[in-house]
Amino acid sequence: MPNRHDIHVLNSLIGATLDSAERLEQISTDSESSGHGALFAALARERREMAQTLADSVTALGGTADGGSSILQKAQRAVQDIGHALIRDEAGLVDAADRSETGLDRRFEAALADERISATTRETLRRAHAHIHRETAEVHDLRRSVDGQRDASSGLYPS
Repeated sequence: MPNRHDIHVLNSLIGATLDSAERLEQISTDSESSGHGALFAALARERREMAQTLADSVTALGGTADGGSSILQKAQRAVQDIGHALIRDEAGLVDAADRSETGLDRRFEAALADERISATTRETLRRAHAHIHRETAEVHDLRRSVDGQRDASSGLYPS
């Protein structure tokens, strides 16, 4: 008998991970910095691979993997996309990526805190979260660097 709870948790994370990949792909396309664009494109590819790994786990549990975002995730993305459209500078793009990745990191943390998931699923999530957490920290550091550059170029920064 399939473990319905684990399948539900994994499918929810598949949707969130694919949503992150789509957002990162859009940011990589909009980025004026080839370095930032390449970073976000690479992260998007990794998110798609991670979603496939999670989907494989769902199949192994006897379930059917969902391939898309939930209505709530789509609504959240629409709100973020409005902000992204209004702030089209590089700092705004990096900030949008940072918020997105932080949200994904928190989703995985919440799933890991779920006491009802099986040990096998917990280990799958632990490995995925380790990657996400490390990459979220990298994006966060990039955002601080871009913010620092923006502050340094303003007329208020002491010379």
